[in-house]
Amino acid sequence: MACTQKPLFEAHDTGELLPVISASRRTDLVSCYPDYLIDKLQAYPPDRVHTLVLWTKNPYKMLSYEPLCTCLQQYRQLYVHLTITGLGGTFLEPNIPPWREVVAMVPQVLNKIGGPRRLVWRFDPIIRVEYNGRETENFSLFEDMARALNPCGIAVCRTSWVEPYRKVVRRMDKKAVRLVPFSPEERREQAARLEKVAAAVNMQMQYCSVEGFSRSRCIDGKFFAGLHPDGAVCSARGARGQRKLCGCTESIDIGWYSLKCTNGCLYCYAEPVED
Repeated sequence: MACTQKPLFEAHDTGELLPVISASRRTDLVSCYPDYLIDKLQAYPPDRVHTLVLWTKNPYKMLSYEPLCTCLQQYRQLYVHLTITGLGGTFLEPNIPPWREVVAMVPQVLNKIGGPRRLVWRFDPIIRVEYNGRETENFSLFEDMARALNPCGIAVCRTSWVEPYRKVVRRMDKKAVRLVPFSPEERREQAARLEKVAAAVNMQMQYCSVEGFSRSRCIDGKFFAGLHPDGAVCSARGARGQRKLCGCTESIDIGWYSLKCTNGCLYCYAEPVED
């Protein structure tokens, strides 16, 4: 499919500025719903979009599924949030490839989107659980992953700690998994370690909506404007409807929670609790 249909919005909806399209905070459209993504983008053709932001844990289809590849390559600016937690293939992320397989795809992704400034690594969330009498955590994997990604030139890693939302705890209880939250002191100690390791590979740590840490912007209109190949400006106004500590600027998210993600991540905030 070609992304050429007349848009369903007018320029004045965003103050004459082209919008940033988010695909999607709510579900992994790239991995789980590529045809939906292509179809939805008919309303936001390339000449009416400033930046198309893609969020995924598995970029395989944006590299191999020809209809999606053809659609995406028409956009002037792509930006990717690539989540690699180190837990792919485990009971916490059963349908995600092991982290080394995802890292191996990164050079191809960078080639498609125009380089490492257009990709952020999300080591998110940091999590610890007990299951079958054993502790599983991913913090200890960070250094190996950071070193593996170092040759790719990625400059930013964004992270947060898993939050014990009621529906997350209930979902884990159904699987006999116990979430073991990190104390504030543990978080501070871990942050110091993350920043030390990141600095050693020329990477900056940022924190996503975490109390006690500096506010970051997963979607940053000012940054996107500076990065745009044509120097086009987009909205830098704060986004509405996000968490209290979110620093993101305006975007249009084209996913929805009813598109149940098939990645199967046990700790997912967007996933509803099944009866």
